[in-house]
This record gives sequence, structure tokens and C-alpha cells, in this order.
Amino acid sequence: MTRVEFSKCIVQLMSMMIEEGEDFLIDYCLRSAEEQNRLFKAGKSKCDGYKIKSRHQLGKAVDIYFVKDGRLNFDRKKYEFWHWKWECMGGRKMISWDTGHWE
Repeated sequence: MTRVEFSKCIVQLMSMMIEEGEDFLIDYCLRSAEEQNRLFKAGKSKCDGYKIKSRHQLGKAVDIYFVKDGRLNFDRKKYEFWHWKWECMGGRKMISWDTGHWE
């Protein structure tokens, strides 16, 4: 999926979420090499940001987190449902340990 295709699909997905009354926030739309390297050094990514770039750096990933009563909501079933919709649109499968990641 190209960056333009990704952008169109993720906007479509978020529009569907809004129509269904979901509250969510968006994080890490585009990540710098420095930030990616910090996550790599903390053991939170396999991409160092320089030699190996992440999809966040390429504009092909975003983190979306659901919110309930003003707090992050990590209801796995909710993430599974929306990731299934995302996969039907051509997106990648949910990463089991990083449910808020969409690419």
C-alpha cells in the first residue's frame, strides 16, 4: 500500500469509527529518526530509525487508541473488531502485543 493509499484508507476507517460513535485518539502519525531510535533503544521496536526505518517514518502507520470516560480503553475485542475491518480494507493484521498500531 502506498502512502497515499494508506492515508485514504485510514481516514475511511476513522470515519467509520466516528459513525459508530467510537471515541479515539491518534498518535505517532509520522515519527522522526530520533524518536524511532529512542523506541529501538528501549526495546519497543525492531527498527532503529536510521538503517532500518519503521512504517511510522514512511507515513504508512499510525497508532489509534480508543477512549472511554476520558481514559485509554484497551478492550481487546474492540481492537480486534476494528482491525478486522482494517484488514478487509487491505491493511495489515493486528500485532498481538501492540493493538493500537495500524499499518
